[in-house]
Amino acid sequence: MYLGMWVFPWDIVDEGAKTVLKRIRDEAGLNVVSLAVSYDAAKFLMPRNPKRKVYFSEEGVVYFQPMPAWYAGLELQPRVSSICKERNLLADLMKAAEQIDMKVVAWVTCCHNSRLASEHRSCATVNCFGDVYITHLCPSSYQVREFLLAMLGDLVTNYKPYAVELEALEYMPFRHAYHHEKVDVDLPPLIEFLLGLCFCSSCTKRAQESGIDVVAVRNTVKREIERYFSSPSSFTSEEITWEMLTQKLSEEVVGYVQMRIASMSSLLELIHDSIKHRSNTRIHLFGNIRPGSLWQTGLEPSLLSQYADSVIVLVYRLSVEELRTSLIVNRAMMQERMLIIGLHPSEKYSESFERFAERVKICVDSGVDGFSFFSYSVLMPHHFTWIRRALTQAGIIK
Repeated sequence: MYLGMWVFPWDIVDEGAKTVLKRIRDEAGLNVVSLAVSYDAAKFLMPRNPKRKVYFSEEGVVYFQPMPAWYAGLELQPRVSSICKERNLLADLMKAAEQIDMKVVAWVTCCHNSRLASEHRSCATVNCFGDVYITHLCPSSYQVREFLLAMLGDLVTNYKPYAVELEALEYMPFRHAYHHEKVDVDLPPLIEFLLGLCFCSSCTKRAQESGIDVVAVRNTVKREIERYFSSPSSFTSEEITWEMLTQKLSEEVVGYVQMRIASMSSLLELIHDSIKHRSNTRIHLFGNIRPGSLWQTGLEPSLLSQYADSVIVLVYRLSVEELRTSLIVNRAMMQERMLIIGLHPSEKYSESFERFAERVKICVDSGVDGFSFFSYSVLMPHHFTWIRRALTQAGIIK
């Protein structure tokens, strides 16, 4: 079974690749390490780190040594993190993992890149009011697509990881935990979705080529958001569905959302074909606890099993009943492809070891193909014991 843990580059810098791998294997009983090879800014509390307890990561950098030829002539360029300018963390980890028969996954945050979005605003998401989201790259952008294809081609050709794990390969939603984010109104799901719709030049061009009146769509979206701001009591907190969208908004808006789905589908196909042409590297995509809502970020659920070898579903906060339902739906969607469940083994999400072990057992009984646990940086030593005990009790390891 696929048994992985997410790891950040500073874990490798501070403890060494061999130490990190052996702890993941021996203390937690796992066989895969997923290294963030690109990541955005965040603040980490690291209870078990021997050198520091708090770390602030850099915005939009990579943690491997890119081959310049892959990015020649591109508007978007990778920036190597200051912690690995003199070393190649990914290569070091791959070499150490091979020696103890562990697999390495390259974890890539695709369209979440504050550095690139703020420096190249023509490539960023733009809402209906013309506000630029400096945390979001738009997947419709030709420049963004070129960059993603180059980075993934570089990784699978020069490093040959077991898999690439593609996070934020989507039209990112309105909320994404920016520094000191202040959204002090309880937005209805419909309004939050509309605030996330992108009207950048690339999206506009794609829509116009599909015969969509973009001005009409933009005005409709504006009016609906303004209507909420003027009269919030007339809106409900009902979860947004495709049926709601078609009933409440115009055919032009529905067509615009369908354009996003077609755009993302074409990008998935490009990435799949590019990777599979060059290597045997597997493709892991992030799914959703409710796959029927993936259309909101431009993803067509039926295409995940076509273009992904595995789908990862994060179930950190689900109740037992919600977890059972999500597993049934996602298992049916993935058919013969791998379903990997992301869990957070801590009191914050599971209250106790017993509750965590219960979730692991439910997942195993439902027929999942693997687990990935978040994350080496943030867990305390006893959480590694939780993982091994839970997997042992579920009959996965001895």
